[in-house]
Amino acid sequence: MGVARYVNMAFVAVGLLGWIIFAELFGFILSLFGAGANMPLIGVNFRLADLIGLIAAAALAIGLRRNEKVSTYALEVGNELSKVTWPSWPETKLATVVVIITTVVIALILGAFDWLWSALSGLVYDV
Repeated sequence: MGVARYVNMAFVAVGLLGWIIFAELFGFILSLFGAGANMPLIGVNFRLADLIGLIAAAALAIGLRRNEKVSTYALEVGNELSKVTWPSWPETKLATVVVIITTVVIALILGAFDWLWSALSGLVYDV
């Protein structure tokens, strides 16, 4: 698949995410006007806030896609990401194990320092 196709899918993903956010936002705003303001349109799961959020998210995604600066920037980012050498699955697993072991070792060291500091503080404050 070409980079432009991935960029277009990213704009669709932005639109879907925007729909979720806008539907919640408009649902909250309509709830301020009373329970009947956010009336169901297609069953109980698709309300007026969902429709308004869908329209706002579609306008956002289309507006971003048609904006020359945003579209060019997204294509440039996609082109740069296509040049990245991604790690293989064994390299990723090894790096994950290294991170987990390092985290546990650092946690043990910090726990030892905390215990030592607590013991020294106890000696000082008990006097």
